[in-house]
Amino acid sequence: HFADVGCGTSDQAAEDMISALTGGPLNETYFESLAEQRREALEVTLDENEELYKQIEDLNLSLTEVTKRAEEAEYQLKQMKSRLSQTSDLKQDLSELSPEEKSDIKTLLDCQSD
Repeated sequence: HFADVGCGTSDQAAEDMISALTGGPLNETYFESLAEQRREALEVTLDENEELYKQIEDLNLSLTEVTKRAEEAEYQLKQMKSRLSQTSDLKQDLSELSPEEKSDIKTLLDCQSD
């Protein structure tokens, strides 16, 4: 059909070109139909964007909560490592005590528990 369309500037040539591009003669409802299709596509896109925005908000809230929990867990882990280190140091110190010093400590602890 394109072979039939010339390069002239006549109204007929313009109509032939539009007909070739649109698949048929241009009528009054063509642009209304095209505008309606684009409006519907835009509405769908806007709805999708709104849903994606809500999902992003939810994910950001979840990320904030998970980050806070991770920070708390990291703090507790540091506390536990510190206590473990102190316990190890105390165990080392106790292993270096003489039997007499161990007996003195045991006596002191027994007196405090009474």
